[in-house]
Amino acid sequence: MSEEADRDLSCSLTTHHPSPITHRCLDIVSLVSACAALVIAFFGLLQFDLPIVRYLRTFTTHQAGEALTVPWMAFFSDAGDWIGYGWRLTAVSVLLLAIGWSCARPNFKLAGIDTLLAHGLAAVLSNGLKHLLGRPRPKFVHSGEWQFTPSFASGLDSFPSGHTTASFAIAAALAKRFPAFAPLCFGIAAFVGISRVIRGSHFPTDVLGGAVLGIVSGSVAAAPLRAWRESIQQGLRHAALGGTAVLALIWTFARPADGEITGTLLFGLGTAATAVGLWLRRTQWTGNEQPMTELQNRASLVLIAYGLACMTTAPLVLAAVGFACLAFWFQGNSGVREVKRWSEVRRLMMEGALVMFLLMALTILFAGRGVLPFR
Repeated sequence: MSEEADRDLSCSLTTHHPSPITHRCLDIVSLVSACAALVIAFFGLLQFDLPIVRYLRTFTTHQAGEALTVPWMAFFSDAGDWIGYGWRLTAVSVLLLAIGWSCARPNFKLAGIDTLLAHGLAAVLSNGLKHLLGRPRPKFVHSGEWQFTPSFASGLDSFPSGHTTASFAIAAALAKRFPAFAPLCFGIAAFVGISRVIRGSHFPTDVLGGAVLGIVSGSVAAAPLRAWRESIQQGLRHAALGGTAVLALIWTFARPADGEITGTLLFGLGTAATAVGLWLRRTQWTGNEQPMTELQNRASLVLIAYGLACMTTAPLVLAAVGFACLAFWFQGNSGVREVKRWSEVRRLMMEGALVMFLLMALTILFAGRGVLPFR
């Protein structure tokens, strides 16, 4: 067979795309899986709402203003409140627009427009839900029971967190325009969300709800209007990955490992799955000239994530991560087998980040189990 024929055969094998019907079905499976992961993550996090609030109340004065008595917590709280305030986030959009117009930088101008749209959409959604649900703020809740009561009264507007919704909306829009800065943008948004819980202004589930709304708002605002369905699906998938990670982290810190036979079996299964996932990436670490395929990369990440979830020995975490993995596996053209051709620098950065994440996760699993009194 000639060299040209070999090349044509290789291209036909590595660029196979599923049919439109198959592609649509896979997208539906991915979307349903993402929604299932979010529902489970929300339900799991709901169990920690009151325990976390009660724990934080031990660091809060009961005088007017309810100030935090721990200096670093007070600073953290004030800094997050300052960053997530509405007009300051709007100032970010105005600054991007000014840079775009004055320096002839179209990308900055588009980012300014996207963030303004994302902020506006997030504000409409969050304020609408706040007053439709009427969930009491943490300081008004002691038993954990509340009813859906539409209200415009102050203090009955806890879900979702407005600061968090707006911050994640801006972060998602910026991440679309400046992908290299996505970790920084989402890190700042997460900082704002955590600060709202520490401040006593919101429950953890309020922050999760705000993050989901914000990510979806930013995804829609930063994409063409005709692609709004795909943007919502993409936002939900990203939110599912983040929501399940938060549930796994809090559950691991708050609950001890299952010492029964079921827990032992899950831990063993998780160790095996993680090991297989790492083995699939061997070509990325050995300097082998044969690159890793997209299918191999995706399978490796899914096995590592699911393996770590098994190691938590928590059924809710396992279920949430399982659905999130399904959403990740079936997203987009999951039938593509194209070779992933990364530059050497990017490959080293990606693999280094994966190793750091894995080491951090294992450290938490072995040294951080049950260290927080959130029972």
